[in-house]
Amino acid sequence: MRAAVNRFLIEAAAAAGRDPSRLPLFPESEEAVVRTMLVAEEARKNGLVVSDTAINDFLAQWTNNLVRPEQLGEIIAGLRLGPTAVSQHDLFEALRAELIGRNMLFMFQTGFSGDPPGWRWDYFRRLGQAATVELVAVPVESVAGEVPTPSERDLRAFFEKYKNDLPDPRSEKPGFREPRRAKYEYLVAKRDVYEPEAAKEVTDAEIAAFYEKNKATMFRAKSDEGAAKDAGDKAGGAGDAKDVKAEEEKQPAAPAAGAEQAKPEAAAPKGAAIPSRSIQTVAFRQPAAEAKPAAADAKPADAKPADATPSDAKPAEAKPTEKAGSESEPTSDTAIEFEPLEKVKDKIREQLARERSNARVDAVFTAVAGDLTRYAEDYALWQARQAANTAAPAPPDIDVIAQKQSLEAGRSKLVTAEQAVAAGGIGQSFEFIPDPGSRFGIRQQNWIDAIFGQNIMSLRPVTSRDVAGNRYLSWRTEDQPEFTPTFEAAREGVEYAWRVVEGRGIARGKAEAIAAQARNAKQSLEAALAGRSDVKAVQAGPFTWMSAGSAAAGVPPSVSQPAGVEMPGEEFMKAVFALEPGDTVVAFNEPRTVCYCIRLVSLEPPLSELRDRFLEARKDPRPIGMLAQAEFSEAFGAWIEGLEKRYGLTWIRQPRVGGR
Repeated sequence: MRAAVNRFLIEAAAAAGRDPSRLPLFPESEEAVVRTMLVAEEARKNGLVVSDTAINDFLAQWTNNLVRPEQLGEIIAGLRLGPTAVSQHDLFEALRAELIGRNMLFMFQTGFSGDPPGWRWDYFRRLGQAATVELVAVPVESVAGEVPTPSERDLRAFFEKYKNDLPDPRSEKPGFREPRRAKYEYLVAKRDVYEPEAAKEVTDAEIAAFYEKNKATMFRAKSDEGAAKDAGDKAGGAGDAKDVKAEEEKQPAAPAAGAEQAKPEAAAPKGAAIPSRSIQTVAFRQPAAEAKPAAADAKPADAKPADATPSDAKPAEAKPTEKAGSESEPTSDTAIEFEPLEKVKDKIREQLARERSNARVDAVFTAVAGDLTRYAEDYALWQARQAANTAAPAPPDIDVIAQKQSLEAGRSKLVTAEQAVAAGGIGQSFEFIPDPGSRFGIRQQNWIDAIFGQNIMSLRPVTSRDVAGNRYLSWRTEDQPEFTPTFEAAREGVEYAWRVVEGRGIARGKAEAIAAQARNAKQSLEAALAGRSDVKAVQAGPFTWMSAGSAAAGVPPSVSQPAGVEMPGEEFMKAVFALEPGDTVVAFNEPRTVCYCIRLVSLEPPLSELRDRFLEARKDPRPIGMLAQAEFSEAFGAWIEGLEKRYGLTWIRQPRVGGR
């Protein structure tokens, strides 16, 4: 019915001469539909009503009052859900529910409009005051052996409770559902291999010709340095990481894999497969430290392709002077000073080598992609025929191709999207694809979306590149959808998760004992624990509660990740910044896998100085506003979660992202 409502609104808007692509339709994902049902029910219990008059007013506004009732009736008469016609009554009731839900959400949102001064001060402190602390970590895993062995009945009940949840590295709850995994193969054209080879083939005559052709736009002398630099950057520097980063500051990058990245394994040799590791079904087995997220430079959005070939474009023609012989407007090239050829010779050679290298890589990748496409077709036919005693077609031998074409070959094991990204290299690559609706006519697509995205076919060749200028051709060879394992298959992970959950109390008790020892001795943690070999105090900081995002790029602030602290969350930060210097407290990290004994060493700057900065910051309220928006998002999420609990919503499987 939501699809029918959206179709009705699209056709009604079109009848009024409006562009339907620019209108705010109702999202058709399963989760969004069910959420509207909950919110609409909550709205009715709060006394919200959408009358027939209100629906008609909405339609009049939607169509700018340009569509007659009989026209709307004709649109409704053409609506169908499969073989069934949609009645006007059913359509209006569905629209009524959508409007009730929308009005309830609007009321919730307006309740958070305007931040009280106390909130703004609290937000500013989170961004501007830094703490230095002493820490003693008590990993829950270290005390898991002290937890009594659970009964088989308890384990089975524990498994049933979380069997349909995917593991989340930052969640305190376990998840026993196996995430989606894939295998892929790839070829890498290394920039530091291809470009030096191409540079040897560039002749002095080619360099001189390029210089003469482009000197007016690229090689003006320093008096015209600004214009020449701009033209040169556009023509020859699109592949440079600095230019990519500049574009990113203009447009925010797309989200790289949607989940928290796992820590990458030790770096693999060039061309080797992604390092294997045992697959855990539980999110509690955390690495010693989190993987760093993909570099910001790796995520430009709507930027020009890194390997653009400017020589293909025609140089701008010089505009004719308005007054012949004018001193301010030169009448010929002899009146304009250019950088000498010898000075820019190496730069031109590098530019021509990049163009030649890209053309060579394009040719190789196109040939391999053609071979792969033919193999995919032959393999599909072989599977369909299931002919007896007929061998399956052989795939392209990437090792032979790599050896002949100066490439490097790689193969992965079955890995999740998060593991692929964390491994680096191809996992953090991207490509620029046409997008007429974007600012520059192209947009960035992350490689991970092209391999792990919805409705992606295996053996489909995908090109990508990274910020270092390396280029990739890859394809998925196996796709393992997410699934719920049997209790027997998951039993080891289930028992481990049980011990982690039950061991949290033991870990807290040990951390509390350490804190009491330091308080009684009125010493630092390091001094209080001198002579003990089972625990160690370390210092962390200075760090703020929140790390500032980028207001220009629309990146909101996030909880800081200080070195030496494994996945700190709100509980940890709240405990730290509630202390006075010298005080000690105990707090868990976000997934509650480590309990910390924390002693505050210092807070900088002091409150008096921080207040002065707070008053000065009134000129730029954006960072605080972004933090307030993040707080609102958390409050909204908590409200929705409360509705789900109140109305007993349980997803037996993960909701689909698409429509019906």
